[in-house]
Amino acid sequence: DQGKKVLLSFGGAGMGGSWEGDVNNCWDYCYGREAQVVDRLVDLVNMMGFDGIDIDFEDDVTPAAVEFLTLVTQGLRDRLPANAELSHVPMDSDIVRGKPYYDD
Repeated sequence: DQGKKVLLSFGGAGMGGSWEGDVNNCWDYCYGREAQVVDRLVDLVNMMGFDGIDIDFEDDVTPAAVEFLTLVTQGLRDRLPANAELSHVPMDSDIVRGKPYYDD
């Protein structure tokens, strides 16, 4: 513990759906399973001793995605220690006023 934080990264382009023609979209599989996702992420953080979680969402920001991200973020906030880090790394095209990731 030398002033450095180590976060579990969840997501990224490897989750699929990030490029045209990609048929392996694991994000879609996660929708509706928010409680299970939160349970597993919290288990991993506790088991591995991470300082928190970084959600790296690289997919289309649809209403289902917004609901998923909101519920997972709230669930993680409720279940992780108060001092845990929780961050999001949206794609740059999604951090624009008027887009759901930015405004919701």
